[in-house]
Amino acid sequence: MKTIKKIALIIFSILAVLFLGFLALIYIPSLTFEPIAYKPIAPDYWPTEGFRISTPEKQGMDSAKLLEMLNTYETLHAEDPGFNIDSITIIRHGYIVADLYFNPLFPENTKHIIHSCTKSIMSALIGIAIEQGHIKDVDVPVIDFFADKEIPNMDPRMAEITLRDLLSMETGWRSRDSFLYKHSGLFAAQRTDDWVKYTLSLPVDVKPGVRFDYSNLSSFLLSAIIQETTDMDTLAFARKNLFDPLGIKDVQWEFSPQGIAIGYARMWLKPHDMAKFGMLYLQKGRWNNRQLIPSEWVKESLTPHAYPKNYHDMLDENGKKDAEMSQRNWIATKFIRPFNDGYGYQWWLERDGTYTALGVGGQYIMVSPEENLIVVFTSQSKGMGVLKPAKLFHDNIRKAVVSDEEIPATPAAQKKLMAMAPPPALSLKTSEVPDLPNIAREISGKTYSLQANNWKYDNFRFHFEPGSDYASFSYTAKESDVVSYKIGLDGQYRFTKTEIGSFAAKGSWT
Repeated sequence: MKTIKKIALIIFSILAVLFLGFLALIYIPSLTFEPIAYKPIAPDYWPTEGFRISTPEKQGMDSAKLLEMLNTYETLHAEDPGFNIDSITIIRHGYIVADLYFNPLFPENTKHIIHSCTKSIMSALIGIAIEQGHIKDVDVPVIDFFADKEIPNMDPRMAEITLRDLLSMETGWRSRDSFLYKHSGLFAAQRTDDWVKYTLSLPVDVKPGVRFDYSNLSSFLLSAIIQETTDMDTLAFARKNLFDPLGIKDVQWEFSPQGIAIGYARMWLKPHDMAKFGMLYLQKGRWNNRQLIPSEWVKESLTPHAYPKNYHDMLDENGKKDAEMSQRNWIATKFIRPFNDGYGYQWWLERDGTYTALGVGGQYIMVSPEENLIVVFTSQSKGMGVLKPAKLFHDNIRKAVVSDEEIPATPAAQKKLMAMAPPPALSLKTSEVPDLPNIAREISGKTYSLQANNWKYDNFRFHFEPGSDYASFSYTAKESDVVSYKIGLDGQYRFTKTEIGSFAAKGSWT
């Protein structure tokens, strides 16, 4: 019995030490770190007119390991159907070594929504505006940019928030407008007549510059500041100073009802153009022998100003800690979500020196200076699937870099990799068009109004023609957008170009 008690005591002591050690790991705040110091490797050409193609081996990468990455993706996709990649573009030493497309509706050279990758572009535009003298520096109080706006009952601490706090997501205000809060604060802003005024009316809970709290409205104000200080709308400013010099010609960016480009998201770019932006930062703001973004701004943007792992408390609408939501966020921040080591100026930073522009749904511009590597993912993933491109990047793609010099060719692996580049073809097999059910005749041509909703969809209408192999669907949104497109009824997609983008749709009766 004494022996059993002694063994139990030893086991208990070991477990106690492990548990205390585990707690220590959890509660020690993230240590500060500096981004990797590197000297950019100048490319032997500038891809303004387009990237050149190379085999992986010519750029020191192993085609067989990239094929293993594709096998890993297929396995992860089979385990989690919510993990859906549309494209992967891998660039080393300025050359595309793999350009892979998985969705027939998003073939090469197609614009893709980039969601919050837009924020990193906004950061670049602020740096350019400061360099041009439109903005003094990052220490200017935010309210100084909007001195002409009357904000009744403004929180006095709002005057302490600077441009720097917007860039590093450390405003201290209670916006509750990120995915963690199901964008409730963002929808509240969108229901108002003036998004800027709403944002400047937010309550401020803590001193600015202290707490990291991801906020879409912070990035929206960055866009509003560009328009206030440059006398240009943000898209026009971006075209002149960023997109045109990079050779990016096809950009779509949505505006608020007040005519301000939505700085936090709602931008569409082609994957190769996303890669150009990543290469611009890899080259520390230099492009074609012209310094588009000050190198010091790039350095400051990629320096961690906030440490997301240290801040996981979530607040309710009254500013009180929501214990259940905070617990879920604590687990996600500490153990699940990647890219939480540090946050710069609208960039996510990791201790290993890599940095990422990141958008919901799995949009990534990932840069690894150590390997002179840029990887772009576009995706329509959900749930945990949105985080899995990070696994492919770190566990497969970076490990495919085996040399800084050319390595022996592997023709069989190269050929297989090239064969997997195009997306699978859309099925051309048509199905028989069924007779229209009675409900189709009843609803055809009628307009149905919707209840008020966060996305401001107002009404919709179907139109069916007996014997036709497609139907027409139209709707109005945001009080001004009128969209109409075709829906294939024979198992085939119908493609329709509209003023707000292209649609591909097919449907069936159940």
